Amino acid sequence: MEKVNYKILILLMLFPVGLFAQSETSPEIADTLSYTEAYPEVEYTPYVPPPLEPVEIRPVKKEQWAEAVRALDYSKDEPAKPKETKSRERQMPDFDPLAWTSATQGLGILLQMLAVLAAVAAIAYGIYRMLKAPRNRLIARDGAEITLENLDDYLHETDLDRFLREALEKADFPVAIRLYYLQVIKSLSEKNAIKWSREKTNRDYLRETREYRLGEQFRAVTRAYERVWYGNQPLSAGEFYRLEPQFKGLLGAI
Repeated sequence: MEKVNYKILILLMLFPVGLFAQSETSPEIADTLSYTEAYPEVEYTPYVPPPLEPVEIRPVKKEQWAEAVRALDYSKDEPAKPKETKSRERQMPDFDPLAWTSATQGLGILLQMLAVLAAVAAIAYGIYRMLKAPRNRLIARDGAEITLENLDDYLHETDLDRFLREALEKADFPVAIRLYYLQVIKSLSEKNAIKWSREKTNRDYLRETREYRLGEQFRAVTRAYERVWYGNQPLSAGEFYRLEPQFKGLLGAI
């Protein structure tokens, strides 16, 4: 029993030594060494390639070369021609952006010059009309010229005193009486005694002033005005100066 145990003990001691010796020549270690280092017991003879034999250069005759390349004719291998474009596309001129830009700039400058000339002409024409027109013209807000014929339509936009002075300078007494009466209508409208309208008649204003404190005076000047303006009778200077105080008195009382 003791003898067997001694042999087993010897085997166990020699086992690591065998493993170490095997690892010395393992493929993994041999891969990291050169062939002579890994296997020193093998005789190594390096390989030497044999010397190259010289190549003999033989001349080639022209007839032989022509025969050899006869089948290698590439002259017919031409590139495919591009398809013809439509006639409309061929006729279109080339687009030149620079030329187009220059033409646009030239047109813009021409239009600007025309606009400036038109503006100058309009201003000059306006100045000409202003210088040519009489300075005593009266223009309403709607652009119409105010005259003796349309005073009723622009009663609150005109200077009745100016027309009255002109009528007295010309000794046109019926027109002067009419202008006095229009001044009365304008003053009553401004004092809210009547509501002025282009469509109203003198009878309408008489009805509105029936209860007005100056209603009787207004009725008297209305009769005088209608007798002179619609009576188709000449009005002398004496008759005019006799009627004038009635109109002035009413205007002062309003």
